[in-house]
Amino acid sequence: MRAEQEQKRIDACDVVVVGAGLVGAAVVARLAREGFDTAVLEALSVAGGATGRSAGMVLTGLPGHYNWAVSAYGRERAREVWALTVEGRERLVEAAERLEVPVERTGSLVLAVEEIEAKALRESVELLQEDGFDAWFGPNDPLKRGFCAALRQPDDVTVDAGALTRALLDTSNITVHERTEVYALEPEGDSVRVWARGRTVLCDAVVLAVNGYASLIDPYFADKVAPTHSLVFITDPLDEVVLEQPISADYGYEYCRQLPDRRLLLGGWRRPYASGQKADPAIEPGDAVHDGLARFASRHFPEVKTHNVSRRSGTMGFTPDGLPLVGQLPDLPQVYFAVGFGGRGLAWAFVAAERLVELMLHDADPGILSASRLT
Repeated sequence: MRAEQEQKRIDACDVVVVGAGLVGAAVVARLAREGFDTAVLEALSVAGGATGRSAGMVLTGLPGHYNWAVSAYGRERAREVWALTVEGRERLVEAAERLEVPVERTGSLVLAVEEIEAKALRESVELLQEDGFDAWFGPNDPLKRGFCAALRQPDDVTVDAGALTRALLDTSNITVHERTEVYALEPEGDSVRVWARGRTVLCDAVVLAVNGYASLIDPYFADKVAPTHSLVFITDPLDEVVLEQPISADYGYEYCRQLPDRRLLLGGWRRPYASGQKADPAIEPGDAVHDGLARFASRHFPEVKTHNVSRRSGTMGFTPDGLPLVGQLPDLPQVYFAVGFGGRGLAWAFVAAERLVELMLHDADPGILSASRLT
């Protein structure tokens, strides 16, 4: 094995960023402004993971609704989480406009699929308005598609996340080494040796921006970031516009957006089993996601049955408390990470990237995103 490794191309730089999604690109852009010699290693292609497989919906908050967050985190913490996603959304808009990547402030709808969820939406809007957020409740279905109620967030946006990621990397003048999977990190004096497909890199620091794949690189993440299967149905172009703004429904488990070319995109996922909770061995995770999304489409968007549909799957990463993780590996502190973004990585990307770089450069506390909260 060592002989094979020695035949690899050997490089050196200041920082290696692992992962060329939006989070990795935001980190690279900041490091480039700071003058660091940075290399990007990507197992697939630029935006080939969760970023490129997203629906391009930049949404305020988390799945599960604000009343749940207040109950789970406490009022002050929930308010901070929602405020950070608003900050992340506005930073994304600023970057997209600066880089001339189309971004549209469509607003979004959160839709209830049953009366108990409608009650949760009403409670959430009351709490959101009290806490200064712009949200509105409607007791009926504005789409007339079998939903029970709606929460409207007027400032949410849509963006081509892949185009924004590529633009950030291009303007940073950084070469991305695609198809270069990283499979080991090891200390070498005060530096880190990165072993990857076709090359090895010696660097001062490593940034892991790999979301749901974190546990494949280091066992530290095994009980902190759960890989979660997601599935997307995409129709061929519809004859008319049926959605003027993106939606999420069923406590965030399903989402839908009509793309500019009138194709309808429907996505779904299921929360990973909690620690100690047993899965049904007869049900594969992919089957549960597919069946849930198929039922949702059949009930609310029957167009899916009458059009050609392509499917694509992906992997998201969920933490036990639903918030991203920013920190350093305890046994290898030269390795920093921003992972575990769930289904809302586009809203978190710029905030998490900024806190990670501030941790690297100034030992600044990542605050509510700090990985130390799970220890």
